[in-house]
Amino acid sequence: MNLVVFGATGLTGRHVVTQALAAGHDVVALVRDPARLMPTHPRLGVLQGHATNPSDVERCVRGADAVIHCLGIGGRGDGKRTTLISDSVRITLGAMEQHNVARIVCMSNVGVGGSGTWIANQIVIPLFLRWLVPILEDKERMEALLRASRAEWVAVRLPSIIEGPIAPLRISADGRGIGRTITAASVAQFLLTHVTSAELLRSTPSISQ
Repeated sequence: MNLVVFGATGLTGRHVVTQALAAGHDVVALVRDPARLMPTHPRLGVLQGHATNPSDVERCVRGADAVIHCLGIGGRGDGKRTTLISDSVRITLGAMEQHNVARIVCMSNVGVGGSGTWIANQIVIPLFLRWLVPILEDKERMEALLRASRAEWVAVRLPSIIEGPIAPLRISADGRGIGRTITAASVAQFLLTHVTSAELLRSTPSISQ
């Protein structure tokens, strides 16, 4: 498949690119700084640009079979309102419709849509993880855009992402019963699986280790 990856230089995005190439896919990555990406690979195309620039996104999506969107703000952000992810997904969905690209798999967060536990959503996040609130709000906007679109989408809600090997997953429809962390390699494998699988289309599974 011809895959487009947004956020390819991030913790998870690097694993997505590596695993996709190992599986035989052709990958196009849109990055601000090509020097941050892995060494040249014959099936890796690197385009310099920004994921909220419509012309950059359009030339990246043209000719693709599917999009994997793992863009993030990096770390904890600055605690201020952000629209980076929702803006990028809105522009990406427009480019996908223009070029007849059906499938998009996105990274979201546990806590979006009320997922996760009551104590986490009502106490832990508002009192102790306030920096996460604007990120969750932006992911809420992202998921609303996906639901309103005609795309084949999956939004994967994630806890804290850490380094580590691929490991067995816990999967939940509502975010309850999952753990606090997941490895980036495991996330990448799950995202790539659902580029082709029809099992979880137009849904928001939560996953963890």
